[in-house]
Amino acid sequence: MSPVFRRAAGRLTDAAPGWLVETVRPAPAALRWEPMLRMAVAVTTPLLVGLAAGQIVLGLLPSMGAMSTAMADRGGSYRARIILMSSAGSAGALGYLTGALTRGHGWWTVLAVVAVSLVSALLSTGGGAGSAAGLQLLVMTVLGTGIPLPGPPGPHALMFLLGALWALALALVHWPAHPRAAEEAAVVAVYHALTRLFADRGPGALTAFDTALRNGYDTVLSARSAAAGTDAERTRLVALLNQSSLIRNALISLCQEEREPPGDLAAAVEEVAGSLAGGPEPHALRHACDSPALRALHSGVRGAVELVSGGDIAADQVPYEPVGYRRRLRALWEKMWYGHLARVYTVRLSLCMGVAGAVSEFGWFERSYWVMLTVALVLKPDFGSVFARAVQRALGTLAGTLIGTVVLLTVPYGPALLIPIAVFAALMPYGLQRNWGLMSAFQAPLVLLLVDLLTRGGPMLAEVRLVDTLAGCVIVLLLGYLPWPASWEAPVGPRFADAVSATAHYIRHAFDPDDPGRALLRRRTYDALADLRTVFQRAVTEPRVVSRRITTWMPAMTALEQVADATAATVARTEHGAPPPSDAAVGALVTSLEDIAADVRAGRTPRKPELADEETLERVNSAVQGLRDTVSGEHPDAGGGDGAGTGDGRR
Repeated sequence: MSPVFRRAAGRLTDAAPGWLVETVRPAPAALRWEPMLRMAVAVTTPLLVGLAAGQIVLGLLPSMGAMSTAMADRGGSYRARIILMSSAGSAGALGYLTGALTRGHGWWTVLAVVAVSLVSALLSTGGGAGSAAGLQLLVMTVLGTGIPLPGPPGPHALMFLLGALWALALALVHWPAHPRAAEEAAVVAVYHALTRLFADRGPGALTAFDTALRNGYDTVLSARSAAAGTDAERTRLVALLNQSSLIRNALISLCQEEREPPGDLAAAVEEVAGSLAGGPEPHALRHACDSPALRALHSGVRGAVELVSGGDIAADQVPYEPVGYRRRLRALWEKMWYGHLARVYTVRLSLCMGVAGAVSEFGWFERSYWVMLTVALVLKPDFGSVFARAVQRALGTLAGTLIGTVVLLTVPYGPALLIPIAVFAALMPYGLQRNWGLMSAFQAPLVLLLVDLLTRGGPMLAEVRLVDTLAGCVIVLLLGYLPWPASWEAPVGPRFADAVSATAHYIRHAFDPDDPGRALLRRRTYDALADLRTVFQRAVTEPRVVSRRITTWMPAMTALEQVADATAATVARTEHGAPPPSDAAVGALVTSLEDIAADVRAGRTPRKPELADEETLERVNSAVQGLRDTVSGEHPDAGGGDGAGTGDGRR
């Protein structure tokens, strides 16, 4: 393994504890002002309307609806954003109605919260929209049971829904004038990442490109799946994404020949990115090609230039697999009821919410609904380690309550509170992109100020909030984390085996130029690798006694990525003059990878692969041999006795 990967592994094991650095999503390269401004406007406008009407409290529920809906916005196509934000807003309104109707009924209220927890956990298995809906359903149910408002619950739920619609309108304000802005921006980001790849083909640049490409496919295809009939422009965008993948593979092939890409091709890709962003069309290419890798690179770049310049799109350039609603619902149903992780999470969440609800009935805490609220937020499964979130939530709330106390001491009750409310609301999207603790540090004073508008509790609210939050974190750690050893680490082993199987399936069809589905299989392989990296990143945020075992998977992950890259590069060469491999040699590769996947699932040491000796597949065979050695612990950089195939419990 190269020194680059050894240094990366060292940084992971020797850096600060994961529970201090766990990110909710990848940190942005620069501060993005648009979502911050949109959040501030969404939260404060209902309060300003209430202030103009003479009762600022009237704007509280619409403000909360706008905040909950805006926090669910994860970008992407307009269709995807509508589904996600609408799910969160509707579920939040239903949750508040449920909580308000069951408030004040003693232990029946606790049972109602537990029942909602079950529904929330099942919804959370249904992808992004289900996850957002499940969280808001549970959170607003808890708030509905804890915050009494004068009047019937129905109009209050409608006020919350009105705020959600306001946030949705702000997010979609550019849609009429720029209906494809999100898809175009995603494709531009892919070509910018590809431009950087010409100068740096290290693992960091490759991962950045693969991440951008996956986001591009998700964004464009989610919009395209809703289009009625053929949409030529979106089809062109998908073709451009396919072309960028071909260029990436050709670059890897050229790197394996120890050659640098020509400067005019790098400039052409940069011109393609500029043209997609509204600049002039790129210049035509003229370049001599003296090797299969260089011919593949030139062909890929030329194809992108022609697509941007209005060239024809081949029918096989669009790997799109429509999925019917019945198939989606059936897959969702099976995932909800038959997934082991879903069942375990449902039990954990229901148990902790039940205990938090019981604590509230004993009257030990002044505003005990905050205890249940903390449990709901910390046990949300999508954002990584439960341990990290609990610790970060406590630390972030401590910092946030101190800030909130200062604000409540210095800012008089009334309209002046809208200024710090707007500031903290604007900072929440930034905190969410950084880490759970920073988001909590901005959320805590915002919630304090909103509650103070309703109750006029003053600085004492900060102390109450801190105590209740710490109690919720303790419940999560004692009942939702420590008794469940399987939750201490993400399932890296099974995901690794899935990625190996996906790679084998891709190789089975990769060298058949007449196979229309091989582009889709290649994308699925890199999707599986991206999922593996996500699970790995979640696992390394656990306490060091757990995470140091997880980090030993990194050499095997790197070896598997080398297999995928070597395959893609070899395919690029065979399409541009290199001799294709024999079916027997390809079959031996596939069998070896499937055996490695089966051995990892069974906890066995993988056997030595039997590979055909063909010059075309030399680099792929070498990568598969390196993968087997790394997984079995025989590779010199594989981490010693904690090798993946030794049955040491790392699965």
